[in-house]
Amino acid sequence: MPDLAPYEQGSQMPRWPFVVIGLCCLVLVIWLKLPGLVLAGLIIALVYSIRQMRTHSPEISSLITSIQLSADEIRDVQEEWETFLNDPATDALADRTLHRPALADPDCADPDIQRFHFTLNSARRFIRRLEARLQGELTVPQLEGILQVTDARALDLRETWLAARRAAHHIGPNYGPDGDIES
Repeated sequence: MPDLAPYEQGSQMPRWPFVVIGLCCLVLVIWLKLPGLVLAGLIIALVYSIRQMRTHSPEISSLITSIQLSADEIRDVQEEWETFLNDPATDALADRTLHRPALADPDCADPDIQRFHFTLNSARRFIRRLEARLQGELTVPQLEGILQVTDARALDLRETWLAARRAAHHIGPNYGPDGDIES
């Protein structure tokens, strides 16, 4: 899905400043010997701590938390779907066999049910890629974009789930095993 594509090769922190700092530290060590080694160690420690503070800012942490909450909304709908399909409780069994048998059929001709199945499969792939993407270093604008995409996905999946449930309930028990609506 191209939703995360603009953020896959996003503007990561450039490497050249670290190369320049490393070369300067090397020159300090060669030129000043032991005091240069101490200064180089302090400079490297300072650069490392500044870099860590930048990547672990409260804004980045809150954006990642928001993205994870939106992803949890997607997982909630996926769990509701799995419960609908597999729960042995009598209410769930009656729901999938008597009230909404069309919802369990991925080949149902109803457009709302088709759209839900498509959105559900797309959301599964999205969640897998999202978890991998959040492991890298991301900037605030990248995280804001991912949050917008995740929120939109969560809302779309929830709406299609509810529309598919309504459509399947409307079709009701007249849904045949071959996918046709029986009279």
